[in-house]
Amino acid sequence: MCAIIHSRLVTKIRLILAFGLISASNTHAQNRDTLYFDASGNQQHIKWQHRYDQTLTLKLFMSQADYEGKQKRKDNGKTKVYVNFEQALDIIKKIDNLTLGMPKIIYLVGWQYNGHDSKYPAFFEGNKALKRPQDKNALESLKWLMEAAKKYHTTVSIHINMFDAYEDSPLWDTYVKNNIIARHTNGNLRRGEWGYPISYAQEWKTGFAQKRIDSLCALLPITEAGTIHIDAFHTWPPIGEEGPGKRPFLKAPTSPFLNFSIQDETQAQKSIYKYWASKGIDVTSEGATFLRQDAFEGYQPMVWWVDWGLKEYMKWPASFYTGGEDRSINGKLFGSSMHGEDIIMKDPENLSGFKAQFCTSAIIWYYLNRLERQKYVANDTAKKVFFSNNVVTAVAGSEYTITKNNRILVENENVFIPALWIDNTTIIAYSKTGYKNKTWQLPKDWHHVTQVTIEEISLSGQKTINNHKTPNGQLNLSLAPDQILLITPKR
Repeated sequence: MCAIIHSRLVTKIRLILAFGLISASNTHAQNRDTLYFDASGNQQHIKWQHRYDQTLTLKLFMSQADYEGKQKRKDNGKTKVYVNFEQALDIIKKIDNLTLGMPKIIYLVGWQYNGHDSKYPAFFEGNKALKRPQDKNALESLKWLMEAAKKYHTTVSIHINMFDAYEDSPLWDTYVKNNIIARHTNGNLRRGEWGYPISYAQEWKTGFAQKRIDSLCALLPITEAGTIHIDAFHTWPPIGEEGPGKRPFLKAPTSPFLNFSIQDETQAQKSIYKYWASKGIDVTSEGATFLRQDAFEGYQPMVWWVDWGLKEYMKWPASFYTGGEDRSINGKLFGSSMHGEDIIMKDPENLSGFKAQFCTSAIIWYYLNRLERQKYVANDTAKKVFFSNNVVTAVAGSEYTITKNNRILVENENVFIPALWIDNTTIIAYSKTGYKNKTWQLPKDWHHVTQVTIEEISLSGQKTINNHKTPNGQLNLSLAPDQILLITPKR
């Protein structure tokens, strides 16, 4: 039994792309225009500020509000700090060293009030516990970080929430009075999983959504960053649990009291996306389809968790809609980025585990995102995706490979792949478990190369360790566990 799916990218999708190294200083200026033909054959014109398919997008968890009671509705004024603004810059430097200057976006989680999930729908004060001693307030420290990070190929922006509301928020009384907090048919306020859900349709209709966005843009240089992450940008609140034997999530209007339908809430979300875009700001979010009726393709260029399937991978090129992390087999076949958030929280000093995720996921994702997805083939023994440039990804049982012209680039957790954000003549070698005397075939266009320079990559930067001869276009390597090597032709 064999299943084959061909991509219609050539006839259905036209992309206007500008490949190459994008530094922090010009990432925002190099806008991407994409012409996309939707399922009805209508041409959609999209303008995004960042190349999310070629940008490592991470979250940095800074602080968490401390809560009273089981459900997170009211914090007790305390905060648990994981990383302050000054420490965040040190982490950004280390990440830039490990990623060799790959363009990055980092969203700060818990930058406001008492930390993550604190005092929404307001987001107008910084967490005082995170500020630098020399700054007058936390927002000044945040703006300092956003500027300082540019030197490390990094755009810093923030993580916000436009769906939840908390009783101790400065906006609580105003939002209750204007019926923006969702209500049941009987008029009682509707409690959600993490607070009280907001009706997007009512917030947009009353103009308070626009006021929130305007106020935040006046407060922080979000327009200059060109991107923002809206957490939990669901269309309806989660009610019940999903899974075998459990009550499914109910697809129900957010605020039955207001007689807004799911379609009304969806349309209001689209208006919110457009309003951010009118200010030159892209919106990314948690997912595409979870607790939504619309995937918002064309409105949202990137998701944190990839929750679409094979059909969408073949329909949407990475330059149009990308992740994020995909832990399914599709993440192996089409490429999956990394989060980094948990790594930073657990070990901000050494970033243990970052190298493995970056080299066995993110750089593969980056490489595959530059290629056209042409065909998916599956049979009883293997699943394969055929890309342009004769690149093939394959999963057969526990074996995972990527080849180009039958030359191995990835073999399970051993990687020997071009670092295209640097140039076309740089290769990264990595092994999670290490190996001795493994022979790799060099690219055909390296036929003139007789010797290569090998550098080791660490938190502190690059260090040349030796030069290697390359007889017959081959390179024999030995790697320690979790070691990254940068390989370039010797000049």
